[in-house]
Amino acid sequence: MTDLWQKRYQRERRAREQAEALLETKSLELYELNRKLEATNLLQAGEIKWRQRFDACLLGVSRDLLSCNVSAPFDTIRDTQARLGALLSAAWIGLEWGRGRSLCWPVVYNGPWPKHQSGPLAKEEPILSERDHRCGYQAVATGVSLIVVFSEEVEWREPHQDMLRDLALLFDAFYNNWLAFTQLKLAEQETHRMSTLRSRFLAMVTHELRTPMNGVLGCADLLASSPLNSEQQQLLRVLTHSGHSLLALINDVLDYNKIDSDQFCLNDKPIDLHQLCRDTLEVVRPMASDKGLSLTCEVKGELPDAVCLDPSRYKQVLLNLLGNAVNHTEQGGVALTLDSRQVGDVVEVVTCVEDSGPGIGEAFQQRLFEPFTQEGGTSGEGTGLGLSISQKLVRRLGGELQVSSELAVGTRFYFALELIPCVRPPVSTTSLKVSKSGHILVAEDTKANQLVIRLMLEKEGCQVTLVENGKQAIEHACEHPYDLILMDCSMPIMDGYSATEVLRSKGCQTPILALTATTTAEAHKMCMEAGMNAVLHKPIHRASLMQAIDQWL
Repeated sequence: MTDLWQKRYQRERRAREQAEALLETKSLELYELNRKLEATNLLQAGEIKWRQRFDACLLGVSRDLLSCNVSAPFDTIRDTQARLGALLSAAWIGLEWGRGRSLCWPVVYNGPWPKHQSGPLAKEEPILSERDHRCGYQAVATGVSLIVVFSEEVEWREPHQDMLRDLALLFDAFYNNWLAFTQLKLAEQETHRMSTLRSRFLAMVTHELRTPMNGVLGCADLLASSPLNSEQQQLLRVLTHSGHSLLALINDVLDYNKIDSDQFCLNDKPIDLHQLCRDTLEVVRPMASDKGLSLTCEVKGELPDAVCLDPSRYKQVLLNLLGNAVNHTEQGGVALTLDSRQVGDVVEVVTCVEDSGPGIGEAFQQRLFEPFTQEGGTSGEGTGLGLSISQKLVRRLGGELQVSSELAVGTRFYFALELIPCVRPPVSTTSLKVSKSGHILVAEDTKANQLVIRLMLEKEGCQVTLVENGKQAIEHACEHPYDLILMDCSMPIMDGYSATEVLRSKGCQTPILALTATTTAEAHKMCMEAGMNAVLHKPIHRASLMQAIDQWL
C-alpha cells in the first residue's frame, strides 16, 4: 500500500512539475508576444503619425507649388525643401531641375549628380562621401530628380520610397508648368520683337512712300488750276485718281499697322455728318461717272445739325465702302443712306452703302473682313485690307460693320453708331481765291516738295524762302523776320524737331507748322513738345495748306 502511494505521489509530482514548466513556458511566450505586439503597435502608430505628417506636408507642398508665381519659383522650392528637411530629419535635400540646374538645401552642392534611378544611393556616391553622410535615397520623375540625405543610417522602406516618388512627381509637374511658362514668355518676347520690327518697317516704308506722293498729288493739284485742253484734263483725272488710290493703299497699310500696334487714336470733333457724306460722295463720283453708275445720298429721320465724331476716320470707312461698291458694280448704281433716330441723349445713326453689283457668295462672306482677302482669291484691286481696316475702324468708333448680300442682286454694308449731338461747327471763311501776303520760310529737303509748296504759296501771293535743313532754317530765321515757318520734321544735318527747339530757346515767336509724312500720335506729340504750333501731314493739299496759313499768318 505504501509503495502504491509512493508511486502515485511521484507520478503526480512529475505531472505538476511538467504543468508548471509548461505554464512558465507559455507565460514567457505570451509575455514575448505582448512585448512584440506593443512594439508593433508603437511602430504602426509612429508610421501612421508620420504618414499623417507627410500627407499634410504633401498637401502643403501641392498648395505652395500651385499658388507659386511660375515666373519666380525658386524661393518657393527652397521653402518646400526646408519643410521636407524638418519633416524627415534630413541633413540635406537636393532637387535637380531639368537635368542641369541643382536646387539644394541647406547648403549648395556643385558636385556630380547620381545617376537618374530611384532607390538607395550607393555609399561611394560623392553626394554622400564628400560630407560624410551615411545614407540617401533618390526618387526620379521625367524632368526632376529628388534626393534626401541623412547623417545617420535610416531604414527606408517601400512606403517611404513611394512617398518620395509622389513628391518627385509633384515637382516634375511644377517643372513642366515652369518650362511651358518659360517657353511661352520667350515666344511672346520674340513675337513682340518681330511685331515691333514689322511696325517700324511699315512705318518707315509708308513714310518714305507718302513723301514722294506729296510731289505727285501736289503737282496734280496745281495742274488742276491751270488752263488745260480736254485731253490734258482727262490725263490729269487719271493721274489724280491713280495718286489718290495709291495714297489710300499706303494709308491702309499704315492704319492697319497702327491699329495692331495700339498706336491708333480718335480725334472727335463737331461735324455736319450729312455734309461730310456729300463731300465723300464727290470724291468717288468721277469713278462712278466713268462707269455710268448713279451715286445718291439719302437721309432718313431727324439728323442733328452736328454730331461728335472723328471725321477723317468716318470718311475713311465711307471711302473704302463706296470705292469697293463702285469697283464691283458694272450697271445700276450705289446708294449711301443715313437712317437716324433719337435714343435718349444720343442719336443712333445707321450708315448703309448699297450697290447693284453681282453680290457676294455666302461662303466668302465669312472671310470678308479678314485681312488680305479678295473675293475668289483673285488679284483684284487693292491690298485686300480695305474691309478689314473698315471693320477695325468702325469698332473703334463704337459700332460693328455688317454685310448682307444676294447673288445677282447686290450687296449692303451697314453699321450703327451712337453719336452725341452738338453745336454746328462754324463755317470756314477760308477761300482759295483770296490772296495771302506774308514772307514764309519753308524748310524742306526734297526738291519735288519744295517746288510744289513754293508754287502753292506763290499762287496765293506769298513770298517764299526755301532752305534744305534745320541748320539753315535757324540761320535764316535768326537773320530775317518771317511771318510763318513751314518745317519738315525729317531733314539731313538737323531735323525739324531739333531746329524748332533751338529757335524757341532763342526766343523765336514765329508760328512754326510741321510738315511730316508720319501720322502717328507719337509723332504729333513730338511736334508739340518741340514747340511747333500745328501739324500738316503729307501729302499736302492746297486747301488744307491755305486753311492753316489763314489761321496762323
